[in-house]
Amino acid sequence: MKKALFIFVFLISCSSVDTEATNVPDELSVDTVTTFSPATTEVIHNHSEEHDDHSEEHDDHDIETSIMVPQGIPDKLEVLNHELGEIIEINFISDAEKEIHIHGYDIHFMVYPDKENVLEMELTIAGEFEIEDHDGGFEFARLIVSP
Repeated sequence: MKKALFIFVFLISCSSVDTEATNVPDELSVDTVTTFSPATTEVIHNHSEEHDDHSEEHDDHDIETSIMVPQGIPDKLEVLNHELGEIIEINFISDAEKEIHIHGYDIHFMVYPDKENVLEMELTIAGEFEIEDHDGGFEFARLIVSP
């Protein structure tokens, strides 16, 4: 038990968020956009034909975020900040059919144009996780789950 606690504390101390700018060549630099929210591997896939922003049939503790899935490497990286144990819903908006991969949680989620692509998940793992266009191989968002 002590060893597991030590490993957990070590991992948390190693996963810090560095907000300082680094000198990176212009062609490699990516700006970030941070979304602050009071933040299972149980994943619920919802691909609705109709999209109604006014219908909220979720529990009060669900946190909703919308992310546009880019066609190529984005100029800005969307950052989602949440807390361990929260239940979140991410609505992926896309102009093309794509497979989204959330690292760490090992979730693969298909998104489709002209559909509501809602991924609901309980945040059971703390850390920083890439959200990427799986086929394109590029990160367009980052999920940060704080303990």
